[in-house]
Amino acid sequence: MYEKIFGKYPQVKVVSYVLTNPEKPYTKKEIAYGAQISRVTLNSFIKTLEELEILVKDGTNYKVNLNSKIVKTLIKTQITLAELVMEHDMEHKKDILGDVLSDEEFERFMNNFEYEVDIDGELEKLEENEEILVKTKEYEDLKNTKINTSTLPNNFVINSVYPQDKNRKMINYG
Repeated sequence: MYEKIFGKYPQVKVVSYVLTNPEKPYTKKEIAYGAQISRVTLNSFIKTLEELEILVKDGTNYKVNLNSKIVKTLIKTQITLAELVMEHDMEHKKDILGDVLSDEEFERFMNNFEYEVDIDGELEKLEENEEILVKTKEYEDLKNTKINTSTLPNNFVINSVYPQDKNRKMINYG
């Protein structure tokens, strides 16, 4: 939440990350990885977070100082911001989604589409690894040749593509 408001600064990323689970002890490596910053960057300001009493060093781990007035305020602010964002999203939900459809309306909407798919046929194509050709305007000269041979263990397809805007031939062996 803090990153959306204050930006993706390393300090903001670290504070936001450690506040997601404030009772967990973190190593420097975990903090850096979780906040998506380098250890070098973390080392450049972690002492400041200790001096501000946001983090407390406990051996090789760091913990969020839950007794700190700053931390208490940050946690309260984070909760308040989350509630405000939820309220805002709920107020503007109709603008984004429109009216909510009843089950019957949704069923009628879905039944308006007139198409039939041969599911068994499509599954059979997938199981038999049948090729599906797609033609595009950019590659009108696409040619597919299926090669069946008894000298090779598998059948394969050669796709030749002649791009009109380039003077070269691309061949994919599949």
